[in-house]
Amino acid sequence: TLIIVVIILLLIAGGAYWYLFWYGPGNTITPVVTGNNRPTGFRPFGTSTPIDNGNATTDNTSPDEIPVNNIEPGTPIPKLRLLSNSPVGGYGANTTAQTTFIRWIDRGRGNIYEARKDSGTITTLSNTILPKMYESVWNRNLNAFIGSILDEESLPNTLYAEIKISSARLTTNGQSNASSSQTIRPEIDVTPYELKGKNLPKNMIGYAVSPDGKQIFMLVNESNNGIGYIANFDGTSVKKIFTTPLTKLNVEWPETYTIGLTTKGTASEPGFLYFVNPKTGQWKKILGPIFGLSTKVSHDAKYVIFSATGRNQTLVTSIYPIGKNTPVDPMVKTLVDKCAWGNFHKNVVYCATPVDISLATYPDDWYRGSVSFTDKIWQIDATNGEVHLVADIVDESDRLIDAFNLGLDSEDSTLIFMNKNDLSLWSYDLFAK
Repeated sequence: TLIIVVIILLLIAGGAYWYLFWYGPGNTITPVVTGNNRPTGFRPFGTSTPIDNGNATTDNTSPDEIPVNNIEPGTPIPKLRLLSNSPVGGYGANTTAQTTFIRWIDRGRGNIYEARKDSGTITTLSNTILPKMYESVWNRNLNAFIGSILDEESLPNTLYAEIKISSARLTTNGQSNASSSQTIRPEIDVTPYELKGKNLPKNMIGYAVSPDGKQIFMLVNESNNGIGYIANFDGTSVKKIFTTPLTKLNVEWPETYTIGLTTKGTASEPGFLYFVNPKTGQWKKILGPIFGLSTKVSHDAKYVIFSATGRNQTLVTSIYPIGKNTPVDPMVKTLVDKCAWGNFHKNVVYCATPVDISLATYPDDWYRGSVSFTDKIWQIDATNGEVHLVADIVDESDRLIDAFNLGLDSEDSTLIFMNKNDLSLWSYDLFAK
């Protein structure tokens, strides 16, 4: 009888362990909201209607209050450029034959701004009110995005939005346009565009845009299971590709036939990286078990840069060539949340690397904000681990910058990043002399 009781207790303990492993709490990032812009009466918007705050409204911010950093005409554009002093809710970048464009969303108001590499002027594209936008991904043409906002109960809500020519442009003398519910007052400075869109599925765990910018991968929590869907970027033509018991996952879509799924990193649990074929839904384990695992996959899916919890409260960073047993030591130590792979040079990764790394529990303490870094930007060649110092961004900016959410334009000419300390937005010209 005693033996049976012991066996039952062991089974219960084992079941509890695996339940916590698969469904236990993971890392959450608390969105930062600034300003007195609580959305009174905000209601989710429907398909093909203007995003609104009860009624469609515009932001009457005067030019002196615009939270962007214009450069005076005739003043040289610096290599390290502050784009927005105000917290941003995500950005997109692309290079055309003319120049490099960067568009972003103001986190507090929802305004859309645009900066050009060849101009010191920052343009307000849209002032449709869309508050509490804390992250977004953009299509290749930068005319639409998928974003996450917080509703009145501070719950995440995912939406699709397009940047459309403003109907207010057709309205003069305070007359209401027949195709719009907005009444434009003559004294308001009308922006050239407005936002129109629709809600995407609730309970979104994560989403990632395809390399060509035409599709979106969505991971949705349905009955405590993770359901993977592929859809057009606007959320149409939805196709289910897999079901998994995992719900604490970070997602990316680095290469046409590869979706990367990494269990959310924490020092207390082993993490895994899986590749999923978006056509077939087939899974393949790439890395794990590794405690504190965080990953970024190169855009040809040949390399993975990963960070992990080291011994004695230290941090480990390595590059793993897919299909090979020997990782590459890049000689820099950082969290891969502070890295971005090249789009053009796919074997090159850029990382914001701390000048000093204090003893802490990584990555948890950095996620919680218990520790902060001051960074330099390094370029790493994944083929041999060689590193090259790109910029000492603290010296060049005269600010304490803990960089994250790094990205590059399609030609790898401009590096964009946010400062975790204040959520400001920056760019660095990689081609400038």
